[in-house]
Amino acid sequence: MGTDLRVEVWRDELGIIREIVQFGLDEIGGSCIIRERNTLDALDGDGYEGDELVARFGDLEAARDFLLDEGFEPL
Repeated sequence: MGTDLRVEVWRDELGIIREIVQFGLDEIGGSCIIRERNTLDALDGDGYEGDELVARFGDLEAARDFLLDEGFEPL
């Protein structure tokens, strides 16, 4: 797996933000995670806190389909 990654930002009608993070861009497909920012955890100023892992996928299109089914749209 490479060290390159790509992040897509998605939002639902309530304003909840989720991100698709795609790893290994040099591989075909590359694995993905969906993470959600927990702003209450991040309020103390620690940038390494506040992300919750929502789901893990082996393919970007499956991650996008999941978010669409959950009512999210890309920004």
